[in-house]
Amino acid sequence: MTSITFGSFALPVSPIILLFSLMIGLLVVGILGRKQSISVGDSLVSIVIYSLVVGRIVFVVKFFDSYDSLWQVLDIRDRGFDTFSSFIAGFLILLLQIHRHPQQRKILITGAATTVLLFTSIQGIINAGNEQSALPNLAFDTPQGASVNLQHVSNQNITVINLWASWCGPCRREMPVLYSAEQSFPNVKFIMLNQREPADVVTEFLAEIDLHFNYVLLDSKGDIATMMGAHGLPMTLFYDENGEMVSSHFGEVSAASLQAELQNLTQNSTQ
Repeated sequence: MTSITFGSFALPVSPIILLFSLMIGLLVVGILGRKQSISVGDSLVSIVIYSLVVGRIVFVVKFFDSYDSLWQVLDIRDRGFDTFSSFIAGFLILLLQIHRHPQQRKILITGAATTVLLFTSIQGIINAGNEQSALPNLAFDTPQGASVNLQHVSNQNITVINLWASWCGPCRREMPVLYSAEQSFPNVKFIMLNQREPADVVTEFLAEIDLHFNYVLLDSKGDIATMMGAHGLPMTLFYDENGEMVSSHFGEVSAASLQAELQNLTQNSTQ
Protein backbone atom coordinates (compact mmCIF):
# COMPACT_ATOMS: atom_id res chain seq x y z
CA MET A 1 0.00 0.00 0.00
CA THR A 2 1.44 3.35 -1.03
CA SER A 3 -1.52 5.71 -0.68
CA ILE A 4 -4.77 6.18 1.22
CA THR A 5 -7.93 7.48 -0.41
CA PHE A 6 -10.20 10.08 1.17
CA GLY A 7 -13.16 10.52 -1.14
CA SER A 8 -11.70 11.70 -4.44
CA PHE A 9 -8.28 12.47 -2.92
CA ALA A 10 -5.35 10.08 -2.62
CA LEU A 11 -2.60 10.88 -0.14
CA PRO A 12 0.80 9.23 0.42
CA VAL A 13 0.98 6.89 3.38
CA SER A 14 4.15 8.12 5.15
CA PRO A 15 2.96 11.62 6.19
CA ILE A 16 -0.30 10.12 7.45
CA ILE A 17 1.61 7.56 9.52
CA LEU A 18 3.79 10.34 10.98
CA LEU A 19 0.74 12.45 11.87
CA PHE A 20 -0.99 9.45 13.44
CA SER A 21 2.13 8.54 15.43
CA LEU A 22 2.49 12.11 16.69
CA MET A 23 -1.16 12.18 17.74
CA ILE A 24 -0.69 8.99 19.75
CA GLY A 25 2.50 10.44 21.26
CA LEU A 26 0.58 13.58 22.25
CA LEU A 27 -2.16 11.45 23.74
CA VAL A 28 0.41 9.58 25.86
CA VAL A 29 2.11 12.74 27.16
CA GLY A 30 -1.28 14.31 27.75
CA ILE A 31 -2.39 11.43 29.97
CA LEU A 32 0.92 11.27 31.84
CA GLY A 33 1.19 15.05 32.12
CA ARG A 34 -2.31 15.39 33.53
CA LYS A 35 -1.37 13.13 36.43
CA GLN A 36 1.59 15.36 37.30
CA SER A 37 0.08 18.68 36.17
CA ILE A 38 2.80 19.07 33.52
CA SER A 39 2.18 20.17 29.92
CA VAL A 40 4.59 18.49 27.49
CA GLY A 41 2.66 18.50 24.21
CA ASP A 42 4.26 21.66 22.82
CA SER A 43 7.74 20.29 23.50
CA LEU A 44 6.99 17.06 21.64
CA VAL A 45 5.57 18.91 18.65
CA SER A 46 8.64 21.18 18.59
CA ILE A 47 10.96 18.18 18.52
CA VAL A 48 9.15 16.68 15.51
CA ILE A 49 8.98 19.98 13.60
CA TYR A 50 12.61 20.95 14.16
CA SER A 51 13.86 17.46 13.30
CA LEU A 52 11.94 17.59 10.01
CA VAL A 53 13.31 21.05 9.23
CA VAL A 54 16.88 19.85 9.79
CA GLY A 55 16.26 16.75 7.68
CA ARG A 56 14.90 18.90 4.87
CA ILE A 57 17.82 21.34 5.01
CA VAL A 58 20.38 18.54 4.88
CA PHE A 59 18.57 16.90 1.96
CA VAL A 60 18.44 20.19 0.03
CA VAL A 61 22.15 20.81 0.63
CA LYS A 62 23.03 17.31 -0.59
CA PHE A 63 21.01 17.69 -3.78
CA PHE A 64 21.09 21.45 -4.21
CA ASP A 65 22.02 21.26 -7.90
CA SER A 66 18.71 19.49 -8.59
CA TYR A 67 16.63 22.47 -7.46
CA ASP A 68 15.78 25.21 -9.94
CA SER A 69 13.97 27.63 -7.67
CA LEU A 70 13.26 28.58 -4.06
CA TRP A 71 9.74 27.21 -4.46
CA GLN A 72 11.13 23.74 -5.23
CA VAL A 73 13.29 23.94 -2.11
CA LEU A 74 10.25 24.82 0.01
CA ASP A 75 7.91 22.34 -1.67
CA ILE A 76 8.07 19.42 0.77
CA ARG A 77 5.49 17.43 -1.18
CA ASP A 78 8.39 15.57 -2.78
CA ARG A 79 9.11 14.20 0.73
CA GLY A 80 12.81 14.89 0.35
CA PHE A 81 14.20 14.50 3.89
CA ASP A 82 17.45 13.11 5.19
CA THR A 83 16.19 10.52 7.67
CA PHE A 84 19.43 10.11 9.58
CA SER A 85 19.84 13.88 10.07
CA SER A 86 16.23 14.17 11.23
CA PHE A 87 16.76 11.43 13.81
CA ILE A 88 19.99 12.96 15.14
CA ALA A 89 18.43 16.43 15.26
CA GLY A 90 15.37 15.09 17.08
CA PHE A 91 17.55 13.33 19.63
CA LEU A 92 19.64 16.44 20.30
CA ILE A 93 16.57 18.65 20.62
CA LEU A 94 15.07 16.11 23.01
CA LEU A 95 18.20 16.35 25.19
CA LEU A 96 17.99 20.15 25.07
CA GLN A 97 14.34 20.13 26.13
CA ILE A 98 15.13 17.76 29.00
CA HIS A 99 18.01 19.99 30.11
CA ARG A 100 15.76 23.06 30.08
CA HIS A 101 12.79 21.32 31.70
CA PRO A 102 14.07 18.42 33.80
CA GLN A 103 10.61 17.90 35.29
CA GLN A 104 9.41 16.85 31.82
CA ARG A 105 12.10 14.20 31.37
CA LYS A 106 10.20 10.95 31.87
CA ILE A 107 7.03 12.13 30.16
CA LEU A 108 8.85 13.67 27.19
CA ILE A 109 11.05 10.62 26.67
CA THR A 110 7.99 8.37 26.82
CA GLY A 111 6.10 10.51 24.31
CA ALA A 112 9.05 10.79 21.92
CA ALA A 113 9.75 7.07 22.13
CA THR A 114 6.08 6.29 21.48
CA THR A 115 6.03 8.52 18.42
CA VAL A 116 9.28 7.18 16.94
CA LEU A 117 8.59 3.51 17.65
CA LEU A 118 5.04 3.68 16.34
CA PHE A 119 6.11 5.46 13.15
CA THR A 120 9.05 3.15 12.44
CA SER A 121 7.00 0.02 13.22
CA ILE A 122 4.08 0.87 10.95
CA GLN A 123 6.34 2.20 8.19
CA GLY A 124 8.52 -0.89 8.52
CA ILE A 125 5.56 -3.23 8.14
CA ILE A 126 4.38 -1.38 5.04
CA ASN A 127 7.87 -1.29 3.55
CA ALA A 128 8.33 -5.00 4.23
CA GLY A 129 5.11 -5.72 2.37
CA ASN A 130 6.18 -3.54 -0.55
CA GLU A 131 9.67 -5.00 -0.70
CA GLN A 132 8.22 -8.48 -1.13
CA SER A 133 6.83 -7.30 -4.46
CA ALA A 134 8.90 -8.66 -7.30
CA LEU A 135 8.93 -7.12 -10.74
CA PRO A 136 5.81 -8.64 -12.34
CA ASN A 137 6.24 -11.14 -15.14
CA LEU A 138 3.68 -9.30 -17.25
CA ALA A 139 3.63 -8.11 -20.84
CA PHE A 140 2.09 -4.86 -22.06
CA ASP A 141 1.64 -3.40 -25.52
CA THR A 142 3.52 -0.41 -26.84
CA PRO A 143 1.46 2.35 -28.50
CA GLN A 144 2.53 0.78 -31.81
CA GLY A 145 1.05 -2.60 -30.83
CA ALA A 146 4.16 -4.63 -29.97
CA SER A 147 4.07 -6.75 -26.79
CA VAL A 148 6.87 -6.14 -24.27
CA ASN A 149 7.56 -8.12 -21.08
CA LEU A 150 8.62 -6.08 -18.03
CA GLN A 151 11.18 -8.64 -16.87
CA HIS A 152 12.70 -8.83 -20.35
CA VAL A 153 13.14 -5.06 -20.36
CA SER A 154 14.69 -5.08 -16.90
CA ASN A 155 17.10 -7.92 -17.73
CA GLN A 156 18.79 -7.76 -14.30
CA ASN A 157 19.20 -3.99 -14.37
CA ILE A 158 17.95 -1.40 -11.91
CA THR A 159 14.47 -0.57 -13.15
CA VAL A 160 12.14 2.37 -12.61
CA ILE A 161 8.46 2.02 -13.50
CA ASN A 162 6.40 5.18 -13.63
CA LEU A 163 2.60 4.91 -13.58
CA TRP A 164 1.10 7.90 -15.34
CA ALA A 165 -1.72 9.28 -17.49
CA SER A 166 -1.91 12.25 -19.83
CA TRP A 167 -4.81 13.83 -17.90
CA CYS A 168 -2.78 13.83 -14.65
CA GLY A 169 -1.20 17.24 -13.97
CA PRO A 170 1.57 16.02 -11.66
CA CYS A 171 2.38 13.28 -14.20
CA ARG A 172 2.85 15.87 -16.90
CA ARG A 173 5.06 18.03 -14.69
CA GLU A 174 7.37 15.19 -13.70
CA MET A 175 7.84 13.87 -17.26
CA PRO A 176 10.89 16.07 -18.02
CA VAL A 177 12.43 15.05 -14.67
CA LEU A 178 12.11 11.36 -15.54
CA TYR A 179 13.37 11.90 -19.07
CA SER A 180 16.43 13.79 -17.81
CA ALA A 181 17.14 10.98 -15.34
CA GLU A 182 16.91 8.42 -18.13
CA GLN A 183 19.65 10.32 -19.96
CA SER A 184 21.79 10.70 -16.83
CA PHE A 185 21.52 7.05 -15.73
CA PRO A 186 21.95 5.00 -18.93
CA ASN A 187 22.32 1.75 -16.96
CA VAL A 188 18.89 2.17 -15.38
CA LYS A 189 15.83 0.95 -17.27
CA PHE A 190 12.93 3.42 -17.25
CA ILE A 191 9.47 2.10 -18.14
CA MET A 192 6.72 4.65 -18.59
CA LEU A 193 3.60 2.58 -17.95
CA ASN A 194 0.49 4.47 -18.99
CA GLN A 195 -2.69 3.74 -17.07
CA ARG A 196 -5.96 3.00 -18.85
CA GLU A 197 -5.57 5.25 -21.88
CA PRO A 198 -5.84 4.25 -25.56
CA ALA A 199 -2.78 4.16 -27.76
CA ASP A 200 -3.74 7.17 -29.88
CA VAL A 201 -4.11 9.41 -26.80
CA VAL A 202 -0.70 8.35 -25.49
CA THR A 203 0.97 8.81 -28.89
CA GLU A 204 -0.54 12.26 -29.33
CA PHE A 205 0.50 13.35 -25.84
CA LEU A 206 4.09 12.18 -26.22
CA ALA A 207 4.35 13.96 -29.56
CA GLU A 208 3.02 17.11 -27.91
CA ILE A 209 5.62 17.15 -25.11
CA ASP A 210 8.37 15.95 -27.50
CA LEU A 211 9.97 13.51 -25.06
CA HIS A 212 11.16 10.18 -26.44
CA PHE A 213 11.42 7.57 -23.68
CA ASN A 214 12.98 4.22 -24.47
CA TYR A 215 10.02 2.25 -23.15
CA VAL A 216 6.42 3.47 -23.17
CA LEU A 217 3.86 0.75 -22.44
CA LEU A 218 0.09 0.63 -22.04
CA ASP A 219 -1.48 -0.85 -18.91
CA SER A 220 -5.00 -0.71 -20.31
CA LYS A 221 -6.62 -2.29 -17.24
CA GLY A 222 -4.47 -0.65 -14.56
CA ASP A 223 -3.14 -4.03 -13.41
CA ILE A 224 0.05 -2.69 -11.81
CA ALA A 225 -1.73 0.12 -9.97
CA THR A 226 -4.24 -2.38 -8.57
CA MET A 227 -1.45 -4.76 -7.60
CA MET A 228 0.45 -2.00 -5.75
CA GLY A 229 -2.60 -0.49 -4.07
CA ALA A 230 -2.06 2.84 -5.83
CA HIS A 231 -5.25 4.88 -5.56
CA GLY A 232 -3.95 7.83 -7.54
CA LEU A 233 -1.30 8.99 -9.97
CA PRO A 234 1.57 9.40 -10.49
CA MET A 235 3.43 6.60 -8.78
CA THR A 236 7.05 5.56 -9.31
CA LEU A 237 8.38 2.09 -8.42
CA PHE A 238 12.07 1.32 -7.93
CA TYR A 239 13.47 -2.20 -8.47
CA ASP A 240 16.99 -3.50 -7.91
CA GLU A 241 18.94 -5.77 -10.28
CA ASN A 242 17.28 -8.82 -8.76
CA GLY A 243 13.85 -7.53 -9.66
CA GLU A 244 12.86 -6.80 -6.05
CA MET A 245 11.06 -3.56 -5.30
CA VAL A 246 13.12 -1.54 -2.84
CA SER A 247 11.04 1.65 -2.66
CA SER A 248 8.16 3.55 -4.17
CA HIS A 249 7.12 7.17 -4.47
CA PHE A 250 3.47 8.19 -4.63
CA GLY A 251 2.89 11.64 -6.08
CA GLU A 252 5.01 13.93 -8.20
CA VAL A 253 8.69 13.10 -7.94
CA SER A 254 11.18 15.97 -7.91
CA ALA A 255 14.59 15.89 -9.56
CA ALA A 256 16.22 15.80 -6.13
CA SER A 257 14.08 12.95 -4.79
CA LEU A 258 14.58 10.93 -7.96
CA GLN A 259 18.33 11.51 -7.88
CA ALA A 260 18.46 10.43 -4.23
CA GLU A 261 16.62 7.18 -4.99
CA LEU A 262 18.76 6.39 -8.03
CA GLN A 263 22.03 7.18 -6.28
CA ASN A 264 21.07 4.92 -3.40
CA LEU A 265 20.17 2.11 -5.79
CA THR A 266 23.26 2.43 -7.96
CA GLN A 267 25.59 2.69 -4.94
CA ASN A 268 24.07 -0.43 -3.39
CA SER A 269 24.44 -2.32 -6.67
CA THR A 270 28.20 -1.71 -6.70
CA GLN A 271 28.75 -2.93 -3.15
